[in-house]
Amino acid sequence: MLHRTTSSLPIEDNGFSLGDRNDPRSPLCHVGALPSPDSTGLLAVAPGFVAVTCGVHFGDITVTTEVWSGRPEPDLVPWQDVAEVSVTWPTARIGVCGTETDIAADIPVTLPPAPENSFRVRDSVRHRDAGEDRGPDDLRENHLIQIWPAAPRQDELLKATDKTGELWRSPAGAESRLSSRGSQNPSP
Repeated sequence: MLHRTTSSLPIEDNGFSLGDRNDPRSPLCHVGALPSPDSTGLLAVAPGFVAVTCGVHFGDITVTTEVWSGRPEPDLVPWQDVAEVSVTWPTARIGVCGTETDIAADIPVTLPPAPENSFRVRDSVRHRDAGEDRGPDDLRENHLIQIWPAAPRQDELLKATDKTGELWRSPAGAESRLSSRGSQNPSP
């Protein structure tokens, strides 16, 4: 492991992202361009961007980021859903970005050198099903984001046990989300 940090991250609209806020190609800069996590129920990719789906609609979650020089072995036991995706980032510094307005809360991440700037991202999550609106005594949603240099390959779902991810992966859930909210990033 090259670097590890754990932080509280304020989020809105059931998600956060990994990428460069200043990248004009980012879905954050284009209305309706956010990708949907239909294959993994957790992660979705666009050029230079990874969207992470949460159970919390608006509030604070805990995010641990780890940067590795090679693939870490997954530890599936403590997590409810675990997924991996490939992404290419054109810059060596990205951010874990929560709300659109609280840029100061972003978690900076420095990436190691990688052939063709290609990386693999694994998210391990627990407590997404504890509800959208949570009080101080409710379970806090936790994400472990692991990033390492790797050649591109298919999205992978390594573990799937939470209901939030199941809803995102199901065709009926996708239809329900789109018709009830009219957006690509509704809450499940």
